[in-house]
Amino acid sequence: MTTKMNKKICIDFLNEVHNNDNLNAIDTYLDKNVFSHDPFPGQAPGSEGVKDTMRKFREAFPDKKILIHDVIAEGDKVMVKFAAQGTHLGEFSGIPASGNTINYEEVVILRVKEEKIVEHWAVADALTLMQQVGAIRL
Repeated sequence: MTTKMNKKICIDFLNEVHNNDNLNAIDTYLDKNVFSHDPFPGQAPGSEGVKDTMRKFREAFPDKKILIHDVIAEGDKVMVKFAAQGTHLGEFSGIPASGNTINYEEVVILRVKEEKIVEHWAVADALTLMQQVGAIRL
């Protein structure tokens, strides 16, 4: 696997799931036993857990899209920095729909093995997201 191919796999995966609302892409791009080092609270293991989490985000933010800003790859790891935007139109982690616009940044690192994503690390600006949905006031 080349670094260039690993980048393509990761970019295609993120675009399909986030921008094209294609949850079937999870089965295409993720190993069924993908390990999420930073899972969403309550996320089940493997690709089914990722699929469930992405479904919850889509229900809460049905118009959510991402804009990829940076992609850096070395060996089998690909780092992607993106901004997410959408509208809070459904329940999110027990927080009722606020109708508020969300706009937060996230960095993910994905490890690719044999054309499948097998590991996932993520750091999202959760504080900004929770402020925007009205869960936290500073």
